[in-house]
Amino acid sequence: MKLWLIAMSAFFFVGYGAFSISVFLLSIVWNLSFSFEISSVGKNSAEGDKTVDLLKGIAIAGNIVLLAGFKYFGTGAMPVAISFYTFSQIMFIAELCVGISSDFDLLDYLCYILFFPKILQGPIADYKSITAGLESLSDKKLTLEDFAAGLMLFSLGLAKKVLLADVLGGAVDFGYGMVTTMTALDAILVAVSYSFQLYFDFSGYCDMAEGICRMIGVDLAHNFNAPYTAGNIAEFWDRWHISLTRFFTRYLYIPLGGSRQGSLRTYLNILIVFFISGLWHGNGWNFVIWGLMHGILMVIRRLFIDTFKHSNLAGDSTKMGNGGGYSNFGQVINTALTFIYVTAAWVFFRAPGVNEAITLLGKIVNIDAWRGLHISVKFAECFMMNEIWYMFKVTPIPSWNKSNYICMWIILVFSSFFIFSGKTARKLADKSAEIVLGKREVAGVKVWGLSVFYGIIFVWGVLSLGGVSSFLYVNF
Repeated sequence: MKLWLIAMSAFFFVGYGAFSISVFLLSIVWNLSFSFEISSVGKNSAEGDKTVDLLKGIAIAGNIVLLAGFKYFGTGAMPVAISFYTFSQIMFIAELCVGISSDFDLLDYLCYILFFPKILQGPIADYKSITAGLESLSDKKLTLEDFAAGLMLFSLGLAKKVLLADVLGGAVDFGYGMVTTMTALDAILVAVSYSFQLYFDFSGYCDMAEGICRMIGVDLAHNFNAPYTAGNIAEFWDRWHISLTRFFTRYLYIPLGGSRQGSLRTYLNILIVFFISGLWHGNGWNFVIWGLMHGILMVIRRLFIDTFKHSNLAGDSTKMGNGGGYSNFGQVINTALTFIYVTAAWVFFRAPGVNEAITLLGKIVNIDAWRGLHISVKFAECFMMNEIWYMFKVTPIPSWNKSNYICMWIILVFSSFFIFSGKTARKLADKSAEIVLGKREVAGVKVWGLSVFYGIIFVWGVLSLGGVSSFLYVNF
């Protein structure tokens, strides 16, 4: 099984070209060399701790140099998935140095680092969870419910990417090409569309990866949990890209001192973490601003908690800026404000540069840009899906005034409902599999209806693969 997974994972990565393969192999050789040495020293030397720490430092430094070299000093294309497998390598080395040397095995390592569902965009899973899951395959009996739930989850993820993220992405690309001439409503919809695009693109990949793992009997760590329903910025980072938050908390925030060295040091540590997060995502000032926007709001929230010390807000958590819970009062307002702030920060994340981001946000607050209150027709037409429009052609809809806007509103309203309902794709897939396999009707939902729905989105997604764009986070 392990050899088969290694072979299939290697075959999966081969399609990304010789350049990406060469860099990946360099990373593997570097980390394997130190892994064997660390494992050997840890077992045989009475003075092993100091030597292991030295080897650990050199190994991790090499990973950081490789990543930073391509991100900030490379003149060509970025190697595919370098950020994700570099963080996985760092996590592996760190775990190897704290007690898993006796468990280190070459096949286990190759399975962990090559495992194809997570290699491109994560989640950044730890070594033990992946190897334990693979070890249990020989004793685990794959159930029909797991396979069905996995297939449904994969279908939902595929639909998120192909039918929503890519359509939204076309509108976003068009919008950023007309930043200087767009109206205020255009600017708002471009910003919101990118928030939706990024969510569906990244969570869609994670759903597909998790779905594949479910189908073969492996549990993959969750990476998203309805992040746009968060009521504050700390909760957002507990729900968005969960494995990255966990990585930075464990390997940067806590080593810096976390919240154990006083309030001022805690605030500084939070800002450092988000500054580094910005640099990890990209090498422009716009990424730094994006990271600091999140860090500053996290510090403000933590400062508020430290100042008022309400019983329902107080608490000392090892998580960045998370001082506990908050009152349920005003949950809708809190969620809306958090989403608005996160969306404004995403503008810097997406814009080609700082000036374009400021121009777009300026349109929203500029009174003159609100005159006329209209949405550009060309922008609205970017949302037009041929499959939907073909159905409209047999109706009077094409002759209606403003008919060009119908697809746009269908996609945006549906996206909003899916995102803000709080229902994750995993929960939907699990419930759907339970209903279908149980052959029962629940709250008016019939078995045949669910079966047809998943069949349609799966076939529709597969047929649309010819025009699919690359995943956004592959570039980070």
